[in-house]
Amino acid sequence: MSEPTEISEIPLPNDTRARLRAHFSVPVEEHGTKWSDLWKQDFIPWDQAKPSPALEDLFSERGSTLLGLGKGKTALVPGCGKGYDVALFASYGVDATGLEISETAVGKAREWHEQKAREENRKDWAEMRFVLGDFYENDWTPEGGFDFVYDYTFLCAMPLERRPDWGRKMGELVKAGGHLICLEFPLYKALETGGPPWGLTSQVYEELLSEKFEKILHYKPERTHEIGKGTDHIAVWKRKENHSI
Repeated sequence: MSEPTEISEIPLPNDTRARLRAHFSVPVEEHGTKWSDLWKQDFIPWDQAKPSPALEDLFSERGSTLLGLGKGKTALVPGCGKGYDVALFASYGVDATGLEISETAVGKAREWHEQKAREENRKDWAEMRFVLGDFYENDWTPEGGFDFVYDYTFLCAMPLERRPDWGRKMGELVKAGGHLICLEFPLYKALETGGPPWGLTSQVYEELLSEKFEKILHYKPERTHEIGKGTDHIAVWKRKENHSI
């Protein structure tokens, strides 16, 4: 497996970086409100307006053989934004849930999908729903967990002190034998440059997940969003059967 290229600069405009750092220079308890504020201001520089190319290729190449995508399965995309990746799961017959902490974001996601449903033939798609909730709370969580969870630009949005909580919650949300798919980002960014997004390494994912998950796939995708080209990695983690929720 190839190692990420070491790049310390984040490929975002300087004013965007500065605005995000200043916006989140508040206690962690206030971060949920701060994310909602950005959605209300329509300041969403992370929005890519399409599903992840890396996830598209993973599904087309290994969706049936490795992951077992299909009807009867369920998926969660936390921090789903407008829900492009939620739609990708649904197009493979997987009942997909998008979670957002911002009521504005949930409304935008529903609006986008209603528009797309009018434009496209989606008769073979599975159910999609968009839920307002805090990832770390249990009031939104369905009983039994999910077959798939997909993380992209979610862990990197977390303050460092929340990373262990992220790992524990993933262990609760993914069913035994289910899969956590991580598009590791931003691997190019040094942690000391601040965030969000906060710099990550593949080793961080290992430390957070290896107790309850087994990593069964790890590679650098040929296609990914422009901001992560050359450094993004896909990791597929399988929930160990001997660790109950």
